[in-house]
Amino acid sequence: MAVDTDLEDVTQTTVYIPFNDSDQVDSDAAPPSLFPERDFPQGCQLRFQICRAAWGKCLKRMQELIHSLHAPVVESVVEQVKKSYTDELPGLPYPELPVVSVTSSSTSSSLFDEISFRLEESTDELFEDANDHFVTHVFPSDCTTITGAMKAIVSGFVSRSPTGGQDVKRKPSTSLAAYDIALLEAWYRAVCDARDDRHNRSRLVVIMHDFEQLEPQVVQDMFEICSSYILRLPLVFILALASPPSPSYIHATYPHSMLALLRVRDCPFPLAEESLHDILLETFFDPIFEPDVMMGPTTIDFAVEFFTRHSSSLDGLLSILQLAHMKHFEEPLSVLVPAEPLGRPKDAAKVLLTPDAFPFLDALFARVHESTLIAPVEHATSWRIATVDSILSLVETARNGFRMHAKLLRIAFRLVLLVRQLMLAHGYKNAQGDQTVPDLMCLALRGRLGSVYGYLCSIVRKLSAAQLEDFVRALHDFFGDVPDDVRAEEDEVISRVETAYTMLGRDASAQDISGPLGNWLSEYFKLRIVALEDAPLWDIWYTGSTPFPSELINPSPRASVLAGLIHPRDYASPGQRVGDDEDDELPDISILFKGYLESAKMINVYDWFESFVVVLEARKRRLGKNRVPDGANGNSRTPSRKKGKQKEVDDEVVNEDAEEDEEEWHMELQARFIRALQELDYLGFIKHTGRKADHVMRTVFDSPE
Repeated sequence: MAVDTDLEDVTQTTVYIPFNDSDQVDSDAAPPSLFPERDFPQGCQLRFQICRAAWGKCLKRMQELIHSLHAPVVESVVEQVKKSYTDELPGLPYPELPVVSVTSSSTSSSLFDEISFRLEESTDELFEDANDHFVTHVFPSDCTTITGAMKAIVSGFVSRSPTGGQDVKRKPSTSLAAYDIALLEAWYRAVCDARDDRHNRSRLVVIMHDFEQLEPQVVQDMFEICSSYILRLPLVFILALASPPSPSYIHATYPHSMLALLRVRDCPFPLAEESLHDILLETFFDPIFEPDVMMGPTTIDFAVEFFTRHSSSLDGLLSILQLAHMKHFEEPLSVLVPAEPLGRPKDAAKVLLTPDAFPFLDALFARVHESTLIAPVEHATSWRIATVDSILSLVETARNGFRMHAKLLRIAFRLVLLVRQLMLAHGYKNAQGDQTVPDLMCLALRGRLGSVYGYLCSIVRKLSAAQLEDFVRALHDFFGDVPDDVRAEEDEVISRVETAYTMLGRDASAQDISGPLGNWLSEYFKLRIVALEDAPLWDIWYTGSTPFPSELINPSPRASVLAGLIHPRDYASPGQRVGDDEDDELPDISILFKGYLESAKMINVYDWFESFVVVLEARKRRLGKNRVPDGANGNSRTPSRKKGKQKEVDDEVVNEDAEEDEEEWHMELQARFIRALQELDYLGFIKHTGRKADHVMRTVFDSPE
């Protein structure tokens, strides 16, 4: 690509390289498959589309749950903002600045977007109350100084037009400073005049994100300035806190003189672990909702551990589950997750009955042949009559069986939680156990919940008459809400619950009902709570015990950088390798880093450069980039018959060309060395010292083998 610019002009500070359409990657091209030996050409692209659909379904469900968790907090915050200047204590010596603190360590980023929407655009149709407040967001990077903090607050409001039209352009010579709160006062008066808001109902809401990261002295000065304008500016501050509500970060950090200026109201978010448990339970163990891909115990364990130990953020939970979906769809057989993924049977036959698709078809037939979908007596002859339609029909049978197996497991697990809750309500504290809800999920998925439901069933056998009546009624209501297909499968246990329910009105003794009921429940749990790996072709719709790619969500930057510098060939495509020698494949920064590892604590830059030159000179000789003299190609040339002066002129021209080439080569070496040295400096591997001007200091002394 030719660039029309003069690179030799020393007055230029930057060079613009225009975009070249020929460098653009074709977005429609299918990415390479990780398992080409058992995949078909369109498989990777088709799996990507199926993965997006499966994750979109799961994400929509989780966003609905997160929104339901946010709803009470959003309502409370909006209510506090509305009555911030109307519900004041009488007799105060001076007005207080309203502050609403939202305390949560697991707050999703959408929480404050919902608050902003409710305050700015939402309207209460019942009472005709328009929430036409103004909201601005302030982040810690904006508040390094008091000037920057006030500028962020003032500019966040005055950048909008008072009349709701286009932004008003002000002349800098006639305007107040951007950090002057008097400018905000003038803008607010214009807003009230334009809206005919005589009672000043519109609030100026400032949402301060990551409040603990703000400099306390800057925040203290900001609140003192804003409190002096309370009578003229209805400011309301919303503080996003990640610290626990007790002890309070605000009261522990700021002096009483500043707290006296504030009227703090707390809107706590539900506990982080409870929010996590509810989201996992209602997404993967809900009787109604069926995810396309069921998460296995290893993924749930990692999500809970990462949430509790590293980052208690719901956004992090979404990222973990998204990566789990992407990891699952690397497997070629995962293309069969939805029903009819290849279209109608005729279309599927066209796709799979091609030479390129035979490896996929062979792998699929091998899995079907090994499963219980084919009777053992038919194994010897089944391959003779196998067709694409018959194999896909067996996969459809396995899909329906796995869906029903997983649904019955979810129903039984929810019943275990209900029984445990009822036992706790009746005073059996030992029913709680040491396991949390995610622990019980993992035990149920592994089919190892026997000790838990066995103990609960033993308690059921000892219930009194009053406790038994409440328990049987709860079971009757539980099975009354299950889907119709589950009711057909669980007809036996439902009939037994109905029998126990009718026996309550016949004056039967509690022991006559509780004993058989406990045994029935134990048999039911033993039948339904079994490992999902027992279903045929389970790995198509279930992640199972597949290890989670933790390095993608919690990488090690230092190890990755060192590995990339020491072994760059592992990160380059095979087409980029040009030489037989190992040094011919190394980039300049790797050559320099090789000498870096072999040096002492202090590195002489000139010696470093000389060793760098030696490596590149040797590479140049190996690759044959030296100037080839006449006759070196093996062809015989007629001896020159030029005489005297003409021969001397030719020799001088050749020598001048060689000197120019040598000079350009040395300049290239220096430029490449400086560039590689600056890259190492940017990565933090060297430290400049004033003791020796021609030396630099190492910052890394140990490296992986």
